[in-house]
Amino acid sequence: MIPWREWSRGCVELIYPSRCYCCQSVFTRKGQVVCADCLARVHYLQSPLCSCCGREFPDSSGNDHLCGFCLRQPPVYGRAQGVVRYEDPVSHLLHRLKYTADTSTLPALAQVIKPFVHDLAQEFQPQNDRIVPVPLFPARLKKRGLNQSLLLARIFFPQAGDALLVDAMIRTRDTPPQTTLDGDARRKNLRAAFAVRYPAAVQGRRIFLVDDVFTTGTTVSECSRVLLAAGAVEICVVTVARVAG
Repeated sequence: MIPWREWSRGCVELIYPSRCYCCQSVFTRKGQVVCADCLARVHYLQSPLCSCCGREFPDSSGNDHLCGFCLRQPPVYGRAQGVVRYEDPVSHLLHRLKYTADTSTLPALAQVIKPFVHDLAQEFQPQNDRIVPVPLFPARLKKRGLNQSLLLARIFFPQAGDALLVDAMIRTRDTPPQTTLDGDARRKNLRAAFAVRYPAAVQGRRIFLVDDVFTTGTTVSECSRVLLAAGAVEICVVTVARVAG
């Protein structure tokens, strides 16, 4: 006889079949969240990349090397790593997570970044390294209901434990969204917008700074500057996506 639990699960699948979170197509195999067709649309960032900011060199070949921007003005962080280019279907998933608090996108995002998580685990040293998500201002956190960077940090570093510093860095003032600004206005907008709450937690540590999207690098640069001033020795920026260009 078929066990009751398996029978009931089969009935549910028959009535409500598993569907791709992105395109709603019915899966032919179990254990998926994003279908093969949607995964094929994901543009994974591949070498050659800028070895500092992670910028793609689409018309180049060979090994990673510094881009012209980083040669002219080296960033304060040591290295920035993105997993995919910021475009559909990943941009759709991140937008729903960030602006509608749709945490059902997390399994799909986890499936997309899974190859990178393994490599990151090889580099991360929990006895020495610490993880800091880019913080939100309390009022914005209350309005959104979640900090997407914190949730993504838990996906990137599933075995982090106490190495994940949830509130070591805080946002000291509510700034206009960076997406509404450009150039120098972005830098001025974030000036003195962050502070390290517990300097002892980051002193002498390599910090993995986690955010959802790397756009111009202004946010992670300001966070990195504050963390280094508090005693961190190196900043490695980790994002799900990176805007092209």
